[in-house]
Amino acid sequence: MFLNCSFHRASVKLSRMYSSNWQLKVAIASLTLPVVFSSVSEAQVSPTLKTKELQAKNFVGSMNKAQQVYYAEKAGFTSSVSNLLVYMGLQIKPDAANYSYSIAMVKKGTVFNYGVSKQANLKSFVGGVFLVGNKTQTILCINAAPGKTKPANPTNTKGVLACGANTAKVTQ
Repeated sequence: MFLNCSFHRASVKLSRMYSSNWQLKVAIASLTLPVVFSSVSEAQVSPTLKTKELQAKNFVGSMNKAQQVYYAEKAGFTSSVSNLLVYMGLQIKPDAANYSYSIAMVKKGTVFNYGVSKQANLKSFVGGVFLVGNKTQTILCINAAPGKTKPANPTNTKGVLACGANTAKVTQ
């Protein structure tokens, strides 16, 4: 009860103070409203963007795993997204609405799987599958900034995998 009375007194004093100074009210509103509306619009857009990026992350991660299985059975990687999809029965469209998926074989024992954004506000992904000794190892990386650029390839230095420039490692 005491807190309610104290809060009521404080709110009455503030309202009297603000009602006498309409310029202060306008200044506060002009500073507060853009922050409120930008927060609301970000909250509405962010889940959609995160969902799209999560799908791409999962697709590229699945491509990495499929390449590992393909290598174990065929003693090599495939450079064809269609071939990988048919072989593994994955439900990934190589040319989806928000991302374009592709594969690049650099040298024997190394393959890169890409999910490159078609939207300026989405981040792109690259997965690397490397033959290290007689086992395959994978890494999944995300571009540091959103955009339509292909991420830099990950590297393998004596069995230590690392993401390329301007990318960061993500967990699968």
